[in-house]
Amino acid sequence: MSQTVSNFFIFEVSQEPIFLLCDSFEILKVSSKAEEKIFGKLGAPVDFKFENIVADEDKKRLNRTLVSLGKDKCSEKIQFRIKTLEETVWVEFDWQFIEKNGLQYILGLGAHVQAPDKKELITLETAEALKDAEILGKMGSWWVNPKTLENHWSEGNYRIWNRSPNDSIPPLSWVLKHMPKKDGKQIMKTIKEVGTTGEIKEVEFRMRLTQKENYRHFYTRIRPWVVNGEIVEVKGVNFDVTDLIKYQQELEKRNEALNRKNEKLSKYVQMNSHDVRGPLSNILSLLEMEKLEPMSHKEFVFHVAEAALKLDNTLRRINETLLIED
Repeated sequence: MSQTVSNFFIFEVSQEPIFLLCDSFEILKVSSKAEEKIFGKLGAPVDFKFENIVADEDKKRLNRTLVSLGKDKCSEKIQFRIKTLEETVWVEFDWQFIEKNGLQYILGLGAHVQAPDKKELITLETAEALKDAEILGKMGSWWVNPKTLENHWSEGNYRIWNRSPNDSIPPLSWVLKHMPKKDGKQIMKTIKEVGTTGEIKEVEFRMRLTQKENYRHFYTRIRPWVVNGEIVEVKGVNFDVTDLIKYQQELEKRNEALNRKNEKLSKYVQMNSHDVRGPLSNILSLLEMEKLEPMSHKEFVFHVAEAALKLDNTLRRINETLLIED
């Protein structure tokens, strides 16, 4: 590890927690005061993951932030709980991405903060639950001012459009450009209608980020956001239903194939009941008549051959009918 990175004077004098992590989030260095409170006189173990000192309730949120830092090479501020030898305390960390001599680090400058009140904690937990729901449900939320068309996105919507949450939100025109014209016009029409009438609308649209990829299918529910009796924004929640559409289309194809099979089987049953049994009954009847009232050989062969020919033709049609392709 570079000495210019590891031997910061601030690590020795800071009264607040400071951590230097490698790109896999193991602790490389920690400020002296924090190290003593968290690990005691023995200090931080080698290859010790930072998440191991984070409260269980905050691990997922913290790890999500660190992963985002490494991916987007940015900075991020977050509040969470860390476990010391004596207690669990709330801290706020300003995380910075650092690249030095081809190596990547994450520097966390921390400060002790008051524990959030119940309302703030519920907000934090709700926001985290929303992120999980957006990931699992392939969802994303957005807000648009129906007058100015100013655009706002949730983290999930950034993910849908393959953009970093640290990027500026693209204008609505950029979003519409990635849809078929018909779908873009429908979205704009719906935004204006909801912004005017306040009525909740549901609409489907397709989008693709490049010309080479197939369109993805989305279902969105758009509702008004009313403040003091005035519609200030319309809010939409996008659901990626591409897989659902694909499975539905496959199911429809299978149903069509099954219906064709059923039609052929019904035709077979009808042939078996009439066209097969008729000639066969004639042959059996001729045989019985021959026993009771003999006929000339030529006449007998003629009638049997006639019935057999009908039976042979019927069997050929049955074989053709039962050649079923999926």
